[in-house]
Amino acid sequence: MGVFKDESEVYQYLGRIFQVSMEDPELGPKLRKVGSVLKLNQTDPESTIVIDFGEGVVQLGADDETKVTRPIDAELDMKADVAHRFWLGKVNVALAMAKGDIRNHGKVSAVMKVVPITKPLFATYEKILRDAGREDLVNAVK
Repeated sequence: MGVFKDESEVYQYLGRIFQVSMEDPELGPKLRKVGSVLKLNQTDPESTIVIDFGEGVVQLGADDETKVTRPIDAELDMKADVAHRFWLGKVNVALAMAKGDIRNHGKVSAVMKVVPITKPLFATYEKILRDAGREDLVNAVK
């Protein structure tokens, strides 16, 4: 079993970091410039997050009333733990893709444009977890 107990936790923490990134006065405009639409298909637990960087829209799961309408540039398949470790600064995306921990379907360039911009959010993700009293999630990663 992964670090998240269910998909609602994935959305509460991983989904939140995408929402925060779009709202950030410095990072939001940089991410919108990228313009890509990425779909993250996660397992353990099953969850889907779609981010339209160009429009600043984050869709958490199929039931989310916020719907991304533009075509998807790339889909990434991974365990939710891999995404969690990424946001804690513990995953090199290019290496994870080479090893098969992250599988990409679509434009690799769409993914690689976003990754360097997100680095300043690693501390923000850790703060989201700590503010929620989830030290266990911070400490679950070595």
